[in-house]
Amino acid sequence: MYTQAYSARSISSGMVGFFRYLRSHGFLIGLRETTEALEVAHTSLVRDKHRLKTALAALCCTSREELALFDRLFAAYWDTSPMDLAERKNQVTVRGQVRSKINTSLVLLGRGKGTGKEEEEATSVSGANAEERLRETDFSKIREIDEKPLEQLAERLFREFAVKMRRKLKATRKPGKVHLARTVRKSIESGGDPLKLFYTTRKLKKRRLVILLDVSGSMDKYSFYLLRFIYALKQEFSNLEAFVFSTRLISITRALRNMKLDSVLREVSHFASHWSGGTRIGECLRDFNRQYSKYVLHGSPAVIILSDGLETGNPVLLGSEMIKIRRRSKVLIWLNPLKGMKDYQPLAGGMKAALPSVDEFRAAHNLKSLLELEDLLTHV
Repeated sequence: MYTQAYSARSISSGMVGFFRYLRSHGFLIGLRETTEALEVAHTSLVRDKHRLKTALAALCCTSREELALFDRLFAAYWDTSPMDLAERKNQVTVRGQVRSKINTSLVLLGRGKGTGKEEEEATSVSGANAEERLRETDFSKIREIDEKPLEQLAERLFREFAVKMRRKLKATRKPGKVHLARTVRKSIESGGDPLKLFYTTRKLKKRRLVILLDVSGSMDKYSFYLLRFIYALKQEFSNLEAFVFSTRLISITRALRNMKLDSVLREVSHFASHWSGGTRIGECLRDFNRQYSKYVLHGSPAVIILSDGLETGNPVLLGSEMIKIRRRSKVLIWLNPLKGMKDYQPLAGGMKAALPSVDEFRAAHNLKSLLELEDLLTHV
């Protein structure tokens, strides 16, 4: 890994090295930010180090603490002008040295040839095409050879997902009303000019989330990854209630709080292996309303149901129980893996009965579809 820009062979590879350098110090930046930074590197911004730093900081920083750290890392890495790495037609000048030009953008995309070290760095930054393919592959179509890489990618992305949600929540919190007495008292020090406004603090409500996950046979390929997603959400929603269902309903809230992910997966697999007879969503929701709704639906929490909607019971019962849940929830979200299929239509009896009570109907068939829920869950 480059620790200073002059070690790179071009402005592109220098930028790639800088983003790896930032990640090694805890910055959560990935392919999108790296790609945008490479675009910045080939604009006039690169001629002005201050403007370049401002542009890159806007891409990478989400807090004052990160901005302070970014300033130090930028100074340490770009100890020479970025223009000293300027790419020319057939050569690259690095502190007066002439070297052969490497097309780093091609290496980033997994094409073209580069020297061993640079090729390795570019591949690890982008995850190459393999990572993007895994993000977009339907869970039900994952080959055996891809299962382990996908598990590792899902674990990393879901962890980053939880961190990003936490940062976004902090950024969107608005201050309360201006605290006039404190502002006036402080303004005396500056001759009566209110140079700084003080605000009253607002007590934030605990964010509450209720999740019901279908673990029936038709959901087998999806429920493993969806459960991992729920486990990641637990890191952000301290007040999270979770249930799994097929022919009957079981709470896994305590298991999520007290066990590691592998233990939760084993326990859920044990439950599911003893169930048969398809999915009785309506009956399970009825059990939920009778046994748990009084305790977990108070205060209008957000409710998420993860299911393909393939009901083997009575669709009318499903529809009536959905109405009861909707009345007591702030928002009711249904995530259906089948919605990610081309030309999918919710024509099954169970899904048609549920939809009138649903506020948001989304896909949940691959990593990309789950990560796109960030904005939705931030505002529940």
